[in-house]
Amino acid sequence: MTTTADLAARLRATPDDDLERLVVARRLPAAVLADSGPQHAADFFDLAEALRTDDAVDAALEHLPRAALLALRDGEAGDALAPAVALGLADASGGVDDAVAARLAAHPDLVALDRTGGPSRVRLSADDTQAADPDRARATGAERAFATMTVLAELLRAVRAGSVKELVKGGIGTPLARTLGERTGTDPEVVPDRLALLARVGFADPGEGLWHTTPAGDDWLVAPWPDRWVGLAGRWWDALDPAVHDVLESAGDDLRDLVALGRWSYPAGARWLDAELLVVAGTAESIGLAVDGLLTPTGRAVLDGDTDAAAADLPPTVEGVYLQHDLTVIAPGPLSPADDAALRSVADLEAPGLAARYRVSEESVRRALRAGSTKDELLALLDRLSATGVPQPLGYLVEQVAGRDGSIVVDVGPGGVGTRVHGTPDQLDLVGVDAELRQLAWERPDLTTLVTRHPAHVVHAALEDQRYPAVLTAAARPATQGVPPVRRRAAGRTPEQAAHALVERLRLTTERGEAEPEQEWLGRQIDLAVRGKTPIRLTVRMPDGSERPVSIIPTSVAAGRVRGRDTAVDVERTLPLSLVVAVESEA
Repeated sequence: MTTTADLAARLRATPDDDLERLVVARRLPAAVLADSGPQHAADFFDLAEALRTDDAVDAALEHLPRAALLALRDGEAGDALAPAVALGLADASGGVDDAVAARLAAHPDLVALDRTGGPSRVRLSADDTQAADPDRARATGAERAFATMTVLAELLRAVRAGSVKELVKGGIGTPLARTLGERTGTDPEVVPDRLALLARVGFADPGEGLWHTTPAGDDWLVAPWPDRWVGLAGRWWDALDPAVHDVLESAGDDLRDLVALGRWSYPAGARWLDAELLVVAGTAESIGLAVDGLLTPTGRAVLDGDTDAAAADLPPTVEGVYLQHDLTVIAPGPLSPADDAALRSVADLEAPGLAARYRVSEESVRRALRAGSTKDELLALLDRLSATGVPQPLGYLVEQVAGRDGSIVVDVGPGGVGTRVHGTPDQLDLVGVDAELRQLAWERPDLTTLVTRHPAHVVHAALEDQRYPAVLTAAARPATQGVPPVRRRAAGRTPEQAAHALVERLRLTTERGEAEPEQEWLGRQIDLAVRGKTPIRLTVRMPDGSERPVSIIPTSVAAGRVRGRDTAVDVERTLPLSLVVAVESEA
């Protein structure tokens, strides 16, 4: 049996990395990890007390597998007890913290655990349709995977455009969910779950109210479809809780009774694990890994990182699209992500799906020109993607908009200094003699180029003010600053960062002071015994240099002295704290 003082001593002796992992695994309240406040842990004793509270112990027990709970209940040292030792619930020799023993005794279902039997795993032969028709299951899984990845990709693009904002109370509003549902072609009620999946796999981050994509999310958007499927499934799997991994490994390819299996594998974890396993089973279905509760052969291969298996089941990509005279673009099948991104640069998606529909408009062409594309580049792109050539109305639209809006291109000057402006000789003649632009001090190295030392974005703004059809290339655009956050999160640090800061603070607290830090440590141990009226054994250094044990029940520790009743002779004793060299609990 161990006490708060014993746990504090064990925590103090734990290496920093192991201690940080323990703090993260125990999921302590933010108030305990904070740098200040009435509940913050100021030393190892405060941390030990926080770990021994009823709520903290119950939360730790919820994450222990069956074998570890049995070993903890029976005080058996060995490999089975290792998860409990890692959470600070017991020591390696099998000594169980008395607070942990009390919480185990308070749960009759844990006291009654046995080592035999297993979960009820009922199987109805009528449900085993996958065994009879594996091809149907594979096709269904691939279809679901493609549909979900299409929705996720559209949501990522909305996030990257700055269109996804959280409410002050958290989550997205109903109007935004409806808008995103229309954009992605899915039910608005599904949108929050899909956004949560993007955050869980690390493709998007809610930040402080305004969502943004991560580098992993940006890379995923341009990856081929098989790589998208494998990458999504792999990151989802890696993000699962270790307890969920244990249950899934026990389940094998059958996900139909995960809750029953979870309750047997983690007897104390029903409060959090039931809901988590239901979400896992639903996500496995939505990303095409499982059908009717059974993992498909392709689903297993995708989890193993097999892109060839994913490519075999996913619909093949098409090489060309159909450009219509009404300026719509029809993709008869899924485009490769690279072709899709290229088409989106000059067209807007109207209907996502297996056969998507896009539309070219004056605004979309203008957007492409202002992004730095030239008229010839746009026509070449459309001609490359089209299976039937570029219709006359579409070519005319590009020519017309380019003539009005993109005939003057503003780019970075030679060596990255100043600005270079390209255009027709007639246009640059007008720009060069325009009195409103004289302050730009133009130089003209050739008939189609003007050069100035002013920044490109300043030159572009000046040309637009005078209504010249100027576009600014992507390379010339100034770096944009992030928008102010909509709200601030309650916790600005990750659990790992908070744990690291806590351990650093506790080490500094232990080492501070010009006097002997061990005296402060011994004083805190005695103070805990005073509060708990716990008998302790003091090792006292006598004047002749010898050491003598004294067993007392301490009543106070103050002014450098410890007072208490000597249990051996039943008298009150007062001892200088400076003579105490060790404290041991006799509880």
